[in-house]
Amino acid sequence: RAGRFRGGDANSGGATDISEAVAILGHLFRGAPESLACRDSADANDDGRIDLSDAVSILGYLFLGAPPPPEPFGACGVDPIDDGLGCSVAAGCR
Repeated sequence: RAGRFRGGDANSGGATDISEAVAILGHLFRGAPESLACRDSADANDDGRIDLSDAVSILGYLFLGAPPPPEPFGACGVDPIDDGLGCSVAAGCR
């Protein structure tokens, strides 16, 4: 089972802001970053994969009043769904 993380914190910076969407899009389309330290955090819609819809989910939450990413969001926790994504590093979560 994956380690503790914050949902929607794709760049492991400790918060959810526009840089999360930028990190996801950079990873997907530019290969930079080459990998995401906490793939569970980047799976902002918790569908078990990292794709464009995760960046769209974060942007919708930040700018359009869409629901926040699923739990654990706003605090460290574990993924209630064992999707195999994993989390090797999550800022401030032990």
